Amino acid sequence: MRKFALSSSAYKRFKLAQAIRHVGLAGYAGIEVMADIPHGYPPILTEADRRGIRSALAQNRLAISNVNAGPMTALRDELRPSWIEADRVLRGERVQHTLDAGAFAKDIGGPTISTLAGGRLEGKMTRETALQHLVGGLKQVAAAVEKGRCPPVLITPQHGLLIESADQGFEVLKKVKSRGIGIDLNTGHLHRAGQDIAASIRELKDAVRHVHLEDVSADGSGEVVVPGTGVVEFGAVFEALDAIRYDAWLTVDLSGADAHPDEAARHALEFLGQFDR
Repeated sequence: MRKFALSSSAYKRFKLAQAIRHVGLAGYAGIEVMADIPHGYPPILTEADRRGIRSALAQNRLAISNVNAGPMTALRDELRPSWIEADRVLRGERVQHTLDAGAFAKDIGGPTISTLAGGRLEGKMTRETALQHLVGGLKQVAAAVEKGRCPPVLITPQHGLLIESADQGFEVLKKVKSRGIGIDLNTGHLHRAGQDIAASIRELKDAVRHVHLEDVSADGSGEVVVPGTGVVEFGAVFEALDAIRYDAWLTVDLSGADAHPDEAARHALEFLGQFDR
């Protein structure tokens, strides 16, 4: 049996406890929690809040598939502060957010944390300097992982960011040299970057520790759509996942589907059910 989860990003108009209930009713086994408002921004979560989240998960028989520490709209926006800011203070904010998300993930049973694949190259910064910033920050969080204070941290290759492809992801992992850092593979991001998704999965192999199942509109806009209604070839994706013997979480990403999230969530699971085993 594959482990299908749904990202709480589909329920941005709901509080997290409500999102958990809706995900459970839609038939998923797990939920990815956004480490951001309105769901799980660590600095504003009290111990009572965390107990409430654990209780809601238990009541709805849901596990945590991942804690997504990519967006920081509570502080700035979806992509900033990034790992590659010229300003050291801003880079420090990204590192601290990741560590805070790690503590939160441990509180609620999250097995992994996903984060940005660097950020956007801006100004006169070179790729070499940006890589140094990214690797330096990841080494800081890797130390926390190795000490047991944080679950593994996974970078998500994404079109338009420093790391877009499988080979670029490997470049970072080789520089960090820690099992505490891995890859979160997002099918939609790889498609937008012009990558062969199935080939990327095979190339990354054991580095893939979490997968986001995201489909992309056929109209060329790059918009997120319900799996099965866009251009991602999920049959090839699952064949590749089986080839590398991937057995961890598969989190459906329906970001932007919050107008009718329950319907979208059900249709996504119905479509993906054909690839279950």
